[in-house]
Parts: sequence; structure tokens; C-alpha cells
Amino acid sequence: MKPITKSVVRKLFKMKWRVFAISMVVSLAMAMFIMGLYSAVIFDHSMDSFIEETNFPDVFVALSEPVNYTDVDNVMSNIEGIDVYSLRLKLDGHYHYEDDTYPAIIIGIEDPKREDISKLLRKDGDTFSGRGEGVVVSGMDDIGAKKGEVLSFSIEGKPFEINATGSVQTAEYMFPSSVPDSSLPLPGQIVILFMDLGELQNITGFGVNDILINVENGQSDQVVASLWDLPVSEIIFQEDHPSVVFMDMGAGKMRSMFPLFSVIFMVIGMISIFMTFYRIVMNDSRYIGVLMSLGYSRLKIAWAYMTFGTILAAIGSVIGVIFSILFTMGIMSYTMSMIGDIRVVYPMAPMPFILGIIFSFGSVLISVGIPIMVITRQSVRQALDHKPKTRILTVGTAFSGMSKTRLMGIRNTFRNPARTALTVFVVGMSIGISGSWIVMSESAWGYMQDQVDQDTWDLRVDFSSPISNDNVTSMLDINGIEYIVPFAYLAGQISGGGNSESTFIVSADEILKTRNFELESGKLDPSTSIITNKLASELGVSEGDSITITVGARTLETTIGGIVFDILMQAVYVDRRTASPLVDEDMASGAFVRLQDKEDAEKVAAEYEGLEGVSKVTIQDDIIAAMDETFGSAMGMLYFFFIICLIIAMVVAASAIIISTMERDIEFATLETLGIPRSKVIGSMLIEISIIGVFSALLGLPFAYLFGRLFAIVMEEILYYFPIVFAFSAMVITFVFGFLFIFASSVFPIRYTKKMDVEKTIRERTAG
Repeated sequence: MKPITKSVVRKLFKMKWRVFAISMVVSLAMAMFIMGLYSAVIFDHSMDSFIEETNFPDVFVALSEPVNYTDVDNVMSNIEGIDVYSLRLKLDGHYHYEDDTYPAIIIGIEDPKREDISKLLRKDGDTFSGRGEGVVVSGMDDIGAKKGEVLSFSIEGKPFEINATGSVQTAEYMFPSSVPDSSLPLPGQIVILFMDLGELQNITGFGVNDILINVENGQSDQVVASLWDLPVSEIIFQEDHPSVVFMDMGAGKMRSMFPLFSVIFMVIGMISIFMTFYRIVMNDSRYIGVLMSLGYSRLKIAWAYMTFGTILAAIGSVIGVIFSILFTMGIMSYTMSMIGDIRVVYPMAPMPFILGIIFSFGSVLISVGIPIMVITRQSVRQALDHKPKTRILTVGTAFSGMSKTRLMGIRNTFRNPARTALTVFVVGMSIGISGSWIVMSESAWGYMQDQVDQDTWDLRVDFSSPISNDNVTSMLDINGIEYIVPFAYLAGQISGGGNSESTFIVSADEILKTRNFELESGKLDPSTSIITNKLASELGVSEGDSITITVGARTLETTIGGIVFDILMQAVYVDRRTASPLVDEDMASGAFVRLQDKEDAEKVAAEYEGLEGVSKVTIQDDIIAAMDETFGSAMGMLYFFFIICLIIAMVVAASAIIISTMERDIEFATLETLGIPRSKVIGSMLIEISIIGVFSALLGLPFAYLFGRLFAIVMEEILYYFPIVFAFSAMVITFVFGFLFIFASSVFPIRYTKKMDVEKTIRERTAG
């Protein structure tokens, strides 16, 4: 190694704590960057692997009512473009365990070992082979739905028992949800049972109502258009299936938010690194001048200091790769345990790590290169004559009664106002990013509660087959009912603005009675159509634009009357006459019910569940509880990010403060020779850090809202809209924890001061 390079590297070993602080800033920001990219790859790869392994269907078709097996089979056999298909009977029911009742989805299939479409992956035990047996989707062991148990079910009041021979995984129910038509995989203990088709038909007397299709050469549209003779109520293509959509949203969330988040911290890291290197290089000005006078070219001097930066970047990159792997494993484990039971597959994907390393080296070398260019552009005389600038604050008589060491703490804080302002800005920005997670979670949670509370109904009743509107009213009208609104519920595709998306269609004459819609634009006119803002955003349409809704072979062309905020569904709301091209306006697939006394919800729900033709009753309060559980689980993840950001803020603060401390080592050494205890010197440092902590935490509050709004915009693009609102609790948490973490950074300069060799420091400084 050349002497000039050795001299620079030697400096590296003399500032171990600054090296550690800089490396941590770089590594943590880099880890966040890689985690965002790599987690998205894992989401995509895990889903693709699961879909490929299970032969996930290309098209899911639901019929509005069960149809004779032979009739459906004859229709399917005559449709060109179908590779394979599977006919099933899929019903809502109840699972009874001990003294509790849970919702269940009971699916009758012909062959549990079939692998060419919707393959069931065994997780525990074996598939069923005869009557009285079945398998359950894994994840409900805590309520007894597991291998070896005899499970009790009922459908429309008809009880039966099934011996669970094992548990399975399926991409169809990757996120078993208590509210399957929501835009989020809401939790709630629900049991998915697969059993023999013939046995389920004998129990219920039904035929089949569910069709899975794999098509040839992407002919999904042609196949769907041929389903003329079947009462189709719902068609979902593979790319629009909830499992695929949720995984895409998760991947998009990781891919969009974390790189953005890490870019911001890379900027903060670059400023922090720049602050460090600028002081190092400027303090080395006379040394650099000597090197230039000895004939070393400016390029060689710059290259030597760039070697310094390269070593720091390499250290930060190694630590960053380790952190990124640990963070990714943690976030994937937490996310999957929160939303579903799926095997996580970690692919060999070097690109996120390569990009992270490039980002790391680029940020460090830029931060090192700028001050090197500044100093090496000077002449030899200018470099040799350089003297570090030190500003001393003149303190008035108002502070004359304060102890000298405390006064020194205040003075040192403002001795270099520009650097103090920059430190407060950078640290405040770091605290603001931390607080943005709290602001965002508080805003999203509050908005979610407001949106759910806009539903005025207490119970939603779904029927196993369509019922006339008059019969719905007479069947459900009991004492204590305020209103009954029959509705038709469909699922299909909506096209507009040159784009196409899956959607749910809710048709009811009094739909405005069931929800206090929050209007974004247009007017609430169900005689045209009312669509959610998320759906309008993805289609690129606005009020007055024409849209086409397709369900099976039936289509509806209508105009958008209004766009509303709705957190639950990508939905279209229309009245019954408008929806008549899609569904018989005299028939209903369910009803919204409002009670005079909400406390009677569970009692009335139990009464409705015993009625013939009722497949499922949903209590509105259960949806609210499920939403609370979802966001409650998500809060743990958000607080994880909050703490990580605060750690980075603490490291940034420590890096800035220790620079200032090391520049004043002669001052501390002189105080000790005058007999002033180190404890008082340390006390002055704590005052300095406390002042910086208070100002930084205060500055972090507006930054928290700024970055919270920025992240909310990203969330709106990939998930759903929510406004950022002021929350006093979020501000208190941000300020208190921000200050505490910054105050904790005092450990580094205090440790340096305690280990300082007084004689060596005075000798080296006075010798120049």
C-alpha cells in the first residue's frame, strides 16, 4: 500500500466510533432499501410457485343457484377452448366447536387427489377417501379444526359430522377471510372444509354451483362468453382472485414504500456522512497542503481519501446485507402469520442486493468526493494557512448565575450555528420519518372506523339461491326490524377508460338507505352508477364517463353518476332497474337489515340462520372487530418501522455530535487540568444533547405529517385512500420517543470523553 493511502487508512482506525456510526447509517438505510425490493420479489415468487404447484384455475365461475350436475357438465363439455374443468358444490355453513359457532365454507369435490386443477397440498395427515371424511384448510387448529378430530357442521340447520383426515393448503384460500368480498383479507376464525361431492349433495339435495376452469391459449373471454345457458352470478379471473390481488398489493406495497423510505434515509445518511468528511478533510487541510508540497498530485490525494470512503462503504454494505436478510425474514414471517398460512419461498434474486450495494457505495463516495474536491482545488499556501473556524457564543448577564460547565453546554450547542442547524434539520427529518408511521397508522385506523361506521345496516343475510323480493321481506320481517333492503349481489368485470378491473355489483332500490356514502365527486345517483374511488382511480375514469359491466355473457352499459370513498370494496352500486340486464330485478340474493336495537344483533342473526334458504348471516359489528384485529396486528409492524427509524435517527445524531465532541477534545482536556471533574464536563455535554434533542423532536413533528402524507399517497396508489389527520397522541409519541432516542446518543460522546488521554491530547494539539 502506498504511504499516502496508509496515512489515510490510519485515520480510519483512529475514529472507530465515527466509522461505526457512519456504517450503521449506511447499512440500515441500505437494509431498508434491499428489504423493500427483496420482499416484493419473495411475495411474487411465493405466489407464482404456489399457483404453479397447485394448478390454480384460470377462471372461477359461481352460479346464482345450484344446478343439476349433468346439465352443467353437458354445457361445459360443448364449450371450445376449455382445457380442464371441475364442478363443485360450494355452500356457506357453520362449524360448531364446544359451545361456539363459527362461519364455515363447505366444498364438495369429486376427487381430493386431483392434480390437474386446484390441487390440494397436504400439510398434515392425508386426503379423504370415503364418506364421512374430509380435509380442512390449515390454520384453525386452535378451534379444533385439525387432523384426527370429528368436526360438527351444519348447512341451513341440517347437522352432520366429518372425520378430518388431514389439513391442506390451497391458493384459493391463501387468506381465509370472514368477509370475503372486502378489499382486505380480514381475519376471523373461519373453517374451510373439502368433502365428497356426492355426500354433500345427499345432505343438501343440491346439484353444483361452482365451476373451476383452465383454458387453452388464453381463451378465458371466449369461454366466459359461452356460458349462456347457466345462471352465472360471479366470474373471477385468476389475476383478479383475492389471493392474487392481496399478494400483488403486498408486493407492490413493499416495492413502492421501502425503496422510497430508504432513499430518504440515504439522503439523510449522505448529509451525515458529508458533515463528517467535510470536517475531517478541512481539519486535514494543512496535512493535505504538505502532501501537495511534497509533489503528490491532487488526484492521488483525492484517490487516497476516496479509499477511505470505499472502506466505509464496504463495511456498511456488509452489515447492510446482513441486516436486510434479517429484516426481510422478520417482515415475511410477521406478515404471513398475520394474514395467512402460506409457504414462503426465498428465491435467488441478486438484483436487490446489487442495487443496494450500488446505492450504498454511491451515497458514500459522493459524500466523500465533494469535500475532497473543495480542498484540493485550493493552492498549497491556502491549504497550509487553513485554520478551523470556531465561534464562541457571547452570553449575557441573564446567565451569570449559572454554573460554568452548564453555561459551556449551552455555548457549545450554538458555537457553530450553521452546523447545529444542519444537525437539527437532519435529525429532525429522521424523527419525522419515524413519526410518519405513527401518523399514518392513526389516520388510517381512524378513517377505517369512520368508513365502516357509515354502513347503517346491522345484519347482512345471504341466500343459497335467489328469492323474490316479496318473499325476502315476509321471511325476514320479525319484531324489532327498522328496515329490510333486498339486494342482488354479483361479481364480474368493469371496463372503462381503456382499462378493465374486477368488481362487485350491488343492486338495490334503496341502496342509499344502507350507507351514508362519502361523496368524492359527482352525485349519488344509483339510476346511473356509483363506484368507489379506488376503482375509478384504477380505471382512470370520472363522473360522466361510460363504463361496461360484464357478468358471464351478460353486459350492462351505464354512466358513472358519482364516485365515493369506500374502504371495503371495489364496488359498483346501482338500482335494480339499471342492473336488469345483469340480473332479474324481482329476485334478491340477500338483504340488508337494520334493527331497532343493535344489541339484538346476535339473537336475530341466530334466528335468521335457522331459516330455510339462508346460507350466511354477517353481523356488522363482526366486520368492525375483524378490521380492528387487522389494524391491531399491523400496528406491530408499523411500530417496528418506527423503532428502526428512531435507531437510525439516534445514529445520525451520534455521528454529528461526536464530530463536534472530538473537535473540542483540547477544551475538555484543559478543563480537567484545571481540576474540573469529568462528571461536570459530561453534564455540559448532556445539556448540549438535550437542547439538540428538543429542537430536533419539535422539528420532527411537521416532518412526520409531511412524510405521512407522502406515504399515504403511495398507499392510495397500491391499496386504498385515507386522509392524514392531526392526532395529538401521535405527536406526543413522536416527540417523547424522538427526544429519548436522541438523548440516548449521548452514550457515544460520553464514552469517548471518558477514555480520552489528557496528556496525549494536549501534546498532539499544541504540537499542531
